[in-house]
Amino acid sequence: MNPTMGDPDALMRKWDEEIQAKLKQADQISQAAREVRVTQRSNDGSVSVTVDSGGNVMALDLTDAALRKQPAQLSAEILGIMRSAQAQIATRMQEAMAPVLGDDSATMNAIMGGFQEKFPQPPQETEQPRRAPQPPDDDDFQGHNWARDKKEW
Repeated sequence: MNPTMGDPDALMRKWDEEIQAKLKQADQISQAAREVRVTQRSNDGSVSVTVDSGGNVMALDLTDAALRKQPAQLSAEILGIMRSAQAQIATRMQEAMAPVLGDDSATMNAIMGGFQEKFPQPPQETEQPRRAPQPPDDDDFQGHNWARDKKEW
């Protein structure tokens, strides 16, 4: 028997215990990830978006005030709020994983790096979203009153 190997049965039991512990940890990580949700609201509260740990939209709530906005403005606001919620996933995952992973910083960094890469912080918008160009209005006579024109028929 090789003295550095020790008892093969004890070594196998130790490996089995380590594998079982890692499987249990993986289940805990999966459970914690399934429970992570991030909800973000617009400044005026008219739009609310909830995403899960995968960044998928789980809920989209619009108030009557949101429906009074121009379509281009509303869609830009929804997308911006969704991206803002997704950018918070890494932080929420880190909070959920800390009790499970403890001092295992290598695993934590690997998980968090993936989330930060997939859901980066959205750029800060300095101006309002631009409106889509409006098609010409057939009823717009540009201030000209055709009824007052003298017709010489």
